[in-house]
Amino acid sequence: MLSKSIALLAAIVLTGCSTTITPSSPSNLDVTVAEEVSISVAGASTDGAPSAYDGPRDGGSWIGAAPISDFILRNQRETTIAVWIDVPAGQTALRSKSSVALVVDTSGSMSGEKIDHARGAAHRLVDSLPEGDILSIHAFSDEASVQLFPSVLAPNTRMQAHSAVTSLGASGGTNLFDGLRLGEQHVAASPATHTARRVIVLSDGVATVGPTSPEILGSVAESGSAHGIQVTAIGVGLDYDERTLNALAVRSSGRMYHIESPDDMTAVLAQESRLFNATRATDVFVEIIPARGVSLVSVAGARTIPAGASGVRVPLGAMYGGQHRDMALKVRIDEPFVVGAQPLASVRLVFRDVVGQGASRVQEVVARYELTDSRDVVAKHENDRAKTIVAVHDAAEVAISAAQDVSAGRFDVADESFARAQEKLATTAANVRDAKEKERVLAVAKRMDSARRSSRAAAAAPPAAAPAARRSKALDINSAFMREAGY
Repeated sequence: MLSKSIALLAAIVLTGCSTTITPSSPSNLDVTVAEEVSISVAGASTDGAPSAYDGPRDGGSWIGAAPISDFILRNQRETTIAVWIDVPAGQTALRSKSSVALVVDTSGSMSGEKIDHARGAAHRLVDSLPEGDILSIHAFSDEASVQLFPSVLAPNTRMQAHSAVTSLGASGGTNLFDGLRLGEQHVAASPATHTARRVIVLSDGVATVGPTSPEILGSVAESGSAHGIQVTAIGVGLDYDERTLNALAVRSSGRMYHIESPDDMTAVLAQESRLFNATRATDVFVEIIPARGVSLVSVAGARTIPAGASGVRVPLGAMYGGQHRDMALKVRIDEPFVVGAQPLASVRLVFRDVVGQGASRVQEVVARYELTDSRDVVAKHENDRAKTIVAVHDAAEVAISAAQDVSAGRFDVADESFARAQEKLATTAANVRDAKEKERVLAVAKRMDSARRSSRAAAAAPPAAAPAARRSKALDINSAFMREAGY
């Protein structure tokens, strides 16, 4: 059952960003290694959104974790641990091979300028993928069809791909379910040599044929993640269902884009191609193992699956150089230790390193705490990055929910949500000492203020323009804070 603090966002992204865990038994902190283990200790002395973090140097640890404070009040039983992954930036001589399925909405609403730009963007994608990658092209309207069966790109197959793109037309309904499922099936069948796996879904409308609920469509994306497949969901115009596209991205650890103008399609697909080429790690997941006497309550900012008796695993798929991801773990201390620093959880990053020719690597950080009777001691030992991560995820949760209120015309409700979130961000910024962390919190606060002003502008739109104004502002807000959440 979802905890109360995360239920609202979970209703939007359908249990993707936040999941409540009910552990069955405590765990020790034994380390299971593959070919390499790096261990560090925290505590007890995206593409996501744009970040001020420089990231680690090659050879350094990519994973970090720390509680909001290294000290907990003696009568306190819950705290939050922030987890972050910083992938080293920069180009590498080696590149992971990709398997990509382009799944294009060819329903009647895509006719005209939209399908023209979709074809142009798809041609650009075909040209940008290097030889040796695998590409398939699918269309969905009343039914899903294969325009190009999975093909290893070479001069002759690239010509076939261009021909398949040229043949894309627009008519009928929107069978997103079969289109997504067909694309995932073909990518899942790729050989093990192609470790970066992506399904790109481009749609301008709401699913009308076959299963249509965000929950069911999100579950299709989630099932693909078991094969390392991530979904890039691209919403075109003002009429698509952002709740569905959010779910596709969150439940596959993928990405979500909102493009109001069809001529932005080419830029988005070009960006996706650049990220494929910058893949630095594949088969990435984070494993969180609570210490003895500690249990996990919830994980905000990621989809989780059970791992062992009491832990969880967060699948992240492939990650590119310079990418940052973070999440917040709420934990409960069931059996507090009285003296000395004690572990809260082991947080392990497991991945295959492209630079290391796919060698399996494991890095671990152990988050710890101490008990105190002094609030001053708690405040003195707060971790600025942990506070920032928690504040940003809380803000994203509020804003994504408020975007739904804007879309429905509930402007007073949305305004109250934005105001409360702004106040909390301002409080966090005032109590953060690190300059980079303060900069990030203030940037999110500025984005929240912009969302609030956008909502007010939509509320003031004349009646004839009001529906389009609501949708435009709501989709902009949703997209901006999905990026803040790491998608």
